[in-house]
Amino acid sequence: MALPTKEIFLRSPYWVTVSQANLDYVICDLRIWTGALSAEPANPDVKLRSTAGLENTTSMDIGEFARDFVEVSFSGTEESNAVFISYQLTKYIKGAVSEPTPEAKVYLTGLDGYGTFQDGVNFQWYNKIMMSDSTVTMYNDTPMYIPVLQNNLTGYKLQRYAAGYGGALSTYHTVTGLTPVENTANMIKYVISLNGGIYADRVVFNFNDISDKYVDIDYEQCNKHGNTQLYFVNRLGCVQEISLFGRFDVSIEAESEKYKRNLLVNGSYTNTRHQDYTLNKNGKITMSINSGWRSEEENDTFIEMMMSEQVWIKVNSSKLGRGWVPKTQNTWTIPVNVSSNSSKIKNALNDKLINYNFRFEAAHDWINTVR
Repeated sequence: MALPTKEIFLRSPYWVTVSQANLDYVICDLRIWTGALSAEPANPDVKLRSTAGLENTTSMDIGEFARDFVEVSFSGTEESNAVFISYQLTKYIKGAVSEPTPEAKVYLTGLDGYGTFQDGVNFQWYNKIMMSDSTVTMYNDTPMYIPVLQNNLTGYKLQRYAAGYGGALSTYHTVTGLTPVENTANMIKYVISLNGGIYADRVVFNFNDISDKYVDIDYEQCNKHGNTQLYFVNRLGCVQEISLFGRFDVSIEAESEKYKRNLLVNGSYTNTRHQDYTLNKNGKITMSINSGWRSEEENDTFIEMMMSEQVWIKVNSSKLGRGWVPKTQNTWTIPVNVSSNSSKIKNALNDKLINYNFRFEAAHDWINTVR
Protein backbone atom coordinates (compact mmCIF):
# COMPACT_ATOMS: atom_id res chain seq x y z
CA MET A 1 0.00 0.00 0.00
CA ALA A 2 1.40 3.40 -1.02
CA LEU A 3 1.52 6.29 1.40
CA PRO A 4 -1.41 8.75 1.31
CA THR A 5 -0.89 11.55 -1.19
CA LYS A 6 -2.76 14.19 0.83
CA GLU A 7 -1.90 15.71 4.21
CA ILE A 8 -4.55 17.38 6.37
CA PHE A 9 -4.05 19.71 9.33
CA LEU A 10 -6.09 18.78 12.34
CA ARG A 11 -6.26 22.04 14.30
CA SER A 12 -8.56 23.28 11.53
CA PRO A 13 -11.73 21.55 10.25
CA TYR A 14 -11.41 19.12 7.37
CA TRP A 15 -14.74 18.88 5.59
CA VAL A 16 -15.93 15.84 3.66
CA THR A 17 -18.77 17.02 1.45
CA VAL A 18 -21.19 14.83 -0.49
CA SER A 19 -23.68 16.02 -3.09
CA GLN A 20 -26.03 13.70 -4.99
CA ALA A 21 -29.57 13.78 -6.33
CA ASN A 22 -32.17 12.58 -3.82
CA LEU A 23 -29.53 12.10 -1.15
CA ASP A 24 -31.08 11.15 2.20
CA TYR A 25 -28.06 10.72 4.50
CA VAL A 26 -24.45 9.54 4.54
CA ILE A 27 -22.65 7.14 6.88
CA CYS A 28 -18.91 7.73 7.28
CA ASP A 29 -16.71 4.97 8.74
CA LEU A 30 -13.66 6.74 10.12
CA ARG A 31 -10.45 4.94 11.10
CA ILE A 32 -7.49 6.68 12.76
CA TRP A 33 -4.26 4.95 13.78
CA THR A 34 -0.56 5.37 14.41
CA GLY A 35 2.36 3.15 13.51
CA ALA A 36 2.61 1.19 10.28
CA LEU A 37 0.28 2.03 7.39
CA SER A 38 -0.61 -1.65 7.15
CA ALA A 39 -1.91 -1.64 10.76
CA GLU A 40 -5.27 -0.13 9.79
CA PRO A 41 -7.98 -1.08 12.31
CA ALA A 42 -10.49 -3.66 11.15
CA ASN A 43 -13.39 -1.72 12.65
CA PRO A 44 -14.12 2.02 12.50
CA ASP A 45 -13.00 4.15 15.45
CA VAL A 46 -15.81 6.63 14.75
CA LYS A 47 -19.02 6.20 12.77
CA LEU A 48 -20.63 9.45 11.61
CA ARG A 49 -24.12 10.00 10.23
CA SER A 50 -25.01 13.21 8.43
CA THR A 51 -28.39 14.06 6.91
CA ALA A 52 -28.58 15.86 3.58
CA GLY A 53 -30.08 19.33 3.40
CA LEU A 54 -32.52 20.85 0.93
CA GLU A 55 -29.84 20.98 -1.79
CA ASN A 56 -29.04 17.26 -1.46
CA THR A 57 -25.69 18.09 0.13
CA THR A 58 -24.12 17.20 3.45
CA SER A 59 -20.73 17.93 5.08
CA MET A 60 -18.84 16.29 7.95
CA ASP A 61 -15.76 17.57 9.79
CA ILE A 62 -13.42 14.62 10.41
CA GLY A 63 -10.48 16.74 11.62
CA GLU A 64 -11.78 17.21 15.16
CA PHE A 65 -12.07 13.43 15.67
CA ALA A 66 -8.65 12.63 14.22
CA ARG A 67 -6.86 15.21 16.35
CA ASP A 68 -7.69 13.27 19.51
CA PHE A 69 -5.23 10.61 18.32
CA VAL A 70 -2.15 12.79 17.78
CA GLU A 71 0.17 14.68 20.10
CA VAL A 72 3.59 15.98 19.11
CA SER A 73 6.20 14.93 21.65
CA PHE A 74 9.66 16.34 22.21
CA SER A 75 12.54 14.81 24.13
CA GLY A 76 15.39 17.12 23.18
CA THR A 77 15.47 16.18 19.51
CA GLU A 78 12.88 16.98 16.88
CA GLU A 79 9.92 14.66 16.54
CA SER A 80 6.67 15.09 14.64
CA ASN A 81 3.97 12.54 15.28
CA ALA A 82 1.34 11.99 12.61
CA VAL A 83 -1.72 9.79 12.22
CA PHE A 84 -3.05 7.81 9.31
CA ILE A 85 -6.72 8.35 8.49
CA SER A 86 -9.09 6.44 6.29
CA TYR A 87 -12.73 7.19 5.69
CA GLN A 88 -15.35 5.26 3.77
CA LEU A 89 -18.68 6.74 2.75
CA THR A 90 -21.98 4.98 2.27
CA LYS A 91 -24.66 7.08 0.53
CA TYR A 92 -28.32 6.41 1.25
CA ILE A 93 -30.72 7.59 -1.45
CA LYS A 94 -34.35 8.48 -0.79
CA GLY A 95 -36.69 5.73 -1.95
CA ALA A 96 -33.95 3.14 -2.56
CA VAL A 97 -35.02 -0.41 -1.66
CA SER A 98 -31.60 -2.09 -1.54
CA GLU A 99 -28.66 -1.50 0.78
CA PRO A 100 -26.10 0.81 -0.90
CA THR A 101 -22.54 -0.33 -1.62
CA PRO A 102 -19.86 1.55 0.36
CA GLU A 103 -17.51 3.66 -1.73
CA ALA A 104 -13.76 3.09 -1.88
CA LYS A 105 -11.75 4.15 1.15
CA VAL A 106 -9.90 7.47 1.08
CA TYR A 107 -6.52 7.60 2.84
CA LEU A 108 -5.01 10.72 4.42
CA THR A 109 -2.11 11.70 6.67
CA GLY A 110 -3.07 13.90 9.62
CA LEU A 111 -0.67 16.41 11.21
CA ASP A 112 -1.24 18.67 14.23
CA GLY A 113 -1.19 21.87 12.18
CA TYR A 114 -3.72 24.41 10.93
CA GLY A 115 -4.77 26.61 8.07
CA THR A 116 -5.42 30.31 8.51
CA PHE A 117 -8.69 32.06 7.74
CA GLN A 118 -7.20 33.33 4.47
CA ASP A 119 -6.30 29.77 3.43
CA GLY A 120 -9.96 28.82 3.20
CA VAL A 121 -11.50 25.37 3.51
CA ASN A 122 -9.35 22.19 3.65
CA PHE A 123 -5.98 23.94 3.51
CA GLN A 124 -3.26 22.11 1.57
CA TRP A 125 0.43 22.97 1.99
CA TYR A 126 2.02 23.79 -1.36
CA ASN A 127 5.57 22.74 -0.41
CA LYS A 128 7.29 19.63 0.91
CA ILE A 129 9.60 21.55 3.23
CA MET A 130 7.51 21.84 6.36
CA MET A 131 8.38 25.43 7.30
CA SER A 132 6.84 28.71 6.14
CA ASP A 133 10.13 30.61 5.73
CA SER A 134 12.83 29.57 3.27
CA THR A 135 15.46 31.80 4.91
CA VAL A 136 16.34 31.34 8.59
CA THR A 137 18.92 32.70 11.01
CA MET A 138 20.93 30.42 13.28
CA TYR A 139 23.56 31.21 15.87
CA ASN A 140 27.19 30.74 14.87
CA ASP A 141 28.27 27.06 14.80
CA THR A 142 24.74 25.82 15.52
CA PRO A 143 23.25 23.09 13.33
CA MET A 144 19.64 23.26 12.19
CA TYR A 145 17.24 20.36 11.74
CA ILE A 146 14.91 21.07 8.81
CA PRO A 147 11.54 19.22 8.68
CA VAL A 148 10.74 17.70 5.28
CA LEU A 149 7.81 15.55 4.15
CA GLN A 150 9.54 12.27 3.37
CA ASN A 151 7.07 10.48 1.08
CA ASN A 152 8.67 11.82 -2.14
CA LEU A 153 12.09 12.85 -0.81
CA THR A 154 14.89 11.14 -2.76
CA GLY A 155 17.93 13.01 -1.42
CA TYR A 156 19.49 16.30 -0.39
CA LYS A 157 22.68 18.36 -0.73
CA LEU A 158 24.54 20.56 1.71
CA GLN A 159 26.13 23.63 0.12
CA ARG A 160 28.39 26.44 1.33
CA TYR A 161 29.76 29.65 -0.13
CA ALA A 162 33.19 29.01 -1.56
CA ALA A 163 34.73 32.34 -0.57
CA GLY A 164 32.52 33.94 2.03
CA TYR A 165 28.97 35.17 1.67
CA GLY A 166 28.21 36.26 -1.89
CA GLY A 167 30.59 33.77 -3.50
CA ALA A 168 29.53 30.77 -5.53
CA LEU A 169 27.76 27.93 -3.74
CA SER A 170 29.50 24.57 -3.84
CA THR A 171 28.16 21.18 -2.72
CA TYR A 172 30.24 19.40 -0.08
CA HIS A 173 27.85 16.62 1.00
CA THR A 174 25.25 14.66 -1.01
CA VAL A 175 22.71 12.07 0.08
CA THR A 176 20.79 10.04 -2.53
CA GLY A 177 18.57 6.99 -2.74
CA LEU A 178 16.14 7.89 0.04
CA THR A 179 12.89 5.91 0.06
CA PRO A 180 9.73 6.54 2.11
CA VAL A 181 9.00 4.75 5.37
CA GLU A 182 5.35 3.80 5.82
CA ASN A 183 5.08 4.66 9.50
CA THR A 184 3.57 7.69 11.22
CA ALA A 185 6.72 8.18 13.31
CA ASN A 186 8.71 8.77 10.10
CA MET A 187 6.36 10.94 8.06
CA ILE A 188 8.60 13.94 8.68
CA LYS A 189 12.33 13.58 8.11
CA TYR A 190 14.66 16.04 9.86
CA VAL A 191 17.71 16.92 7.77
CA ILE A 192 20.67 18.37 9.69
CA SER A 193 22.60 21.28 8.17
CA LEU A 194 25.95 19.96 9.43
CA ASN A 195 28.36 17.38 8.07
CA GLY A 196 32.06 16.85 8.70
CA GLY A 197 32.23 19.90 10.95
CA ILE A 198 31.01 22.19 8.12
CA TYR A 199 27.77 24.17 8.52
CA ALA A 200 25.68 24.54 5.38
CA ASP A 201 24.67 27.92 3.98
CA ARG A 202 22.03 26.24 1.83
CA VAL A 203 20.29 22.86 1.99
CA VAL A 204 18.85 21.63 -1.34
CA PHE A 205 16.16 18.94 -1.31
CA ASN A 206 15.47 16.56 -4.20
CA PHE A 207 12.01 15.08 -4.82
CA ASN A 208 10.68 12.63 -7.40
CA ASP A 209 7.52 14.61 -8.16
CA ILE A 210 8.48 18.30 -7.99
CA SER A 211 11.53 20.47 -8.68
CA ASP A 212 14.28 20.94 -6.09
CA LYS A 213 13.52 23.11 -3.06
CA TYR A 214 16.01 24.79 -0.73
CA VAL A 215 16.45 26.55 2.59
CA ASP A 216 19.04 29.31 3.08
CA ILE A 217 20.69 29.65 6.49
CA ASP A 218 22.28 32.87 7.75
CA TYR A 219 24.57 32.72 10.79
CA GLU A 220 24.74 35.29 13.59
CA GLN A 221 28.19 35.85 15.01
CA CYS A 222 28.96 35.06 18.66
CA ASN A 223 27.87 37.71 21.17
CA LYS A 224 27.84 38.19 24.93
CA HIS A 225 24.30 36.81 25.35
CA GLY A 226 25.05 33.54 23.60
CA ASN A 227 22.34 31.36 22.08
CA THR A 228 18.99 30.18 23.40
CA GLN A 229 17.40 27.47 21.28
CA LEU A 230 13.62 27.45 21.08
CA TYR A 231 11.47 24.66 19.64
CA PHE A 232 7.78 24.86 18.77
CA VAL A 233 5.11 22.99 16.83
CA ASN A 234 4.58 25.10 13.72
CA ARG A 235 1.45 25.57 11.63
CA LEU A 236 2.26 22.37 9.70
CA GLY A 237 2.37 20.21 12.82
CA CYS A 238 6.17 19.85 12.81
CA VAL A 239 8.70 20.75 15.46
CA GLN A 240 10.70 23.74 14.22
CA GLU A 241 13.62 25.46 15.92
CA ILE A 242 14.62 29.10 16.30
CA SER A 243 17.90 30.56 17.52
CA LEU A 244 17.39 33.48 19.91
CA PHE A 245 20.61 35.35 20.65
CA GLY A 246 19.45 38.42 22.54
CA ARG A 247 19.14 39.15 26.23
CA PHE A 248 17.74 36.41 28.47
CA ASP A 249 16.05 37.28 31.81
CA VAL A 250 14.50 34.95 34.39
CA SER A 251 11.99 35.84 37.12
CA ILE A 252 9.71 33.95 39.49
CA GLU A 253 6.17 34.69 40.63
CA ALA A 254 4.75 33.03 43.75
CA GLU A 255 1.08 32.23 44.23
CA SER A 256 -0.79 30.81 47.21
CA GLU A 257 -4.03 30.61 49.17
CA LYS A 258 -4.49 31.98 52.70
CA TYR A 259 -6.90 31.46 55.54
CA LYS A 260 -7.13 32.70 59.14
CA ARG A 261 -6.86 29.79 61.52
CA ASN A 262 -7.88 29.44 65.14
CA LEU A 263 -4.84 29.39 67.45
CA LEU A 264 -6.68 29.24 70.76
CA VAL A 265 -6.19 26.03 72.74
CA ASN A 266 -7.66 25.81 76.26
CA GLY A 267 -7.89 29.60 76.58
CA SER A 268 -4.35 30.44 75.40
CA TYR A 269 -2.25 30.44 72.24
CA THR A 270 1.40 30.47 71.16
CA ASN A 271 2.40 33.82 69.67
CA THR A 272 5.01 32.26 67.31
CA ARG A 273 2.37 30.38 65.32
CA HIS A 274 0.90 31.83 62.11
CA GLN A 275 -2.67 33.11 62.45
CA ASP A 276 -2.74 34.04 58.73
CA TYR A 277 -1.76 30.65 57.33
CA THR A 278 -0.43 30.14 53.81
CA LEU A 279 -1.72 27.12 51.95
CA ASN A 280 -0.74 25.50 48.62
CA LYS A 281 2.09 27.94 47.94
CA ASN A 282 3.84 27.44 44.64
CA GLY A 283 5.42 29.49 41.91
CA LYS A 284 6.00 29.91 38.18
CA ILE A 285 9.20 30.77 36.41
CA THR A 286 8.92 33.33 33.62
CA MET A 287 11.50 34.14 30.99
CA SER A 288 11.98 37.15 28.76
CA ILE A 289 14.08 36.65 25.62
CA ASN A 290 15.11 39.04 22.86
CA SER A 291 15.31 37.53 19.40
CA GLY A 292 18.35 39.51 18.27
CA TRP A 293 18.35 41.39 14.97
CA ARG A 294 16.29 39.53 12.36
CA SER A 295 15.18 39.72 8.77
CA GLU A 296 11.49 40.44 8.15
CA GLU A 297 11.49 37.24 6.07
CA GLU A 298 11.29 35.37 9.39
CA ASN A 299 8.08 37.09 10.53
CA ASP A 300 5.95 34.06 9.65
CA THR A 301 8.08 31.90 11.93
CA PHE A 302 7.62 34.21 14.92
CA ILE A 303 3.86 34.49 14.33
CA GLU A 304 3.58 30.71 14.22
CA MET A 305 5.57 30.42 17.43
CA MET A 306 3.09 32.74 19.17
CA MET A 307 0.20 30.61 17.86
CA SER A 308 1.81 27.33 18.88
CA GLU A 309 0.27 25.25 21.66
CA GLN A 310 3.54 23.44 22.41
CA VAL A 311 6.84 25.27 22.92
CA TRP A 312 10.13 24.21 24.51
CA ILE A 313 13.26 26.16 25.39
CA LYS A 314 16.72 24.59 25.50
CA VAL A 315 18.92 26.84 27.59
CA ASN A 316 22.34 26.69 29.19
CA SER A 317 22.07 26.09 32.93
CA SER A 318 24.35 29.07 33.61
CA LYS A 319 21.50 31.37 32.46
CA LEU A 320 18.93 29.92 34.81
CA GLY A 321 20.32 31.10 38.15
CA ARG A 322 21.02 29.04 41.23
CA GLY A 323 18.24 26.92 42.61
CA TRP A 324 16.02 26.54 39.54
CA VAL A 325 17.66 23.44 38.10
CA PRO A 326 20.33 21.12 39.49
CA LYS A 327 23.75 21.85 38.05
CA THR A 328 24.09 18.26 36.89
CA GLN A 329 24.09 19.03 33.16
CA ASN A 330 24.96 21.94 30.90
CA THR A 331 21.60 22.38 29.15
CA TRP A 332 18.00 21.87 30.09
CA THR A 333 14.93 21.51 27.87
CA ILE A 334 11.98 23.24 29.53
CA PRO A 335 8.33 23.08 28.38
CA VAL A 336 6.94 26.61 28.30
CA ASN A 337 3.85 28.54 27.29
CA VAL A 338 4.03 31.80 25.37
CA SER A 339 2.73 34.55 27.66
CA SER A 340 3.33 37.35 25.11
CA ASN A 341 -0.21 37.68 23.81
CA SER A 342 0.52 40.54 21.42
CA SER A 343 3.44 41.77 19.38
CA LYS A 344 3.83 44.36 16.68
CA ILE A 345 4.73 42.74 13.35
CA LYS A 346 7.80 44.64 12.28
CA ASN A 347 9.25 45.37 8.86
CA ALA A 348 12.40 46.96 7.53
CA LEU A 349 10.56 49.93 5.98
CA ASN A 350 9.01 51.17 9.23
CA ASP A 351 11.33 49.74 11.85
CA LYS A 352 14.71 49.56 10.09
CA LEU A 353 16.23 46.97 12.44
CA ILE A 354 13.91 44.20 13.66
CA ASN A 355 14.16 42.76 17.16
CA TYR A 356 11.39 40.93 19.03
CA ASN A 357 10.96 40.40 22.75
CA PHE A 358 8.94 37.42 23.94
CA ARG A 359 7.84 36.31 27.39
CA PHE A 360 7.44 32.66 28.33
CA GLU A 361 6.07 30.93 31.40
CA ALA A 362 7.34 27.52 32.48
CA ALA A 363 4.60 24.96 31.83
CA HIS A 364 5.01 23.40 35.26
CA ASP A 365 4.99 24.42 38.91
CA TRP A 366 8.18 25.32 40.78
CA ILE A 367 7.33 22.79 43.48
CA ASN A 368 6.66 19.30 42.17
CA THR A 369 2.92 18.59 42.40
CA VAL A 370 2.79 15.65 39.99
CA ARG A 371 0.77 12.86 41.64
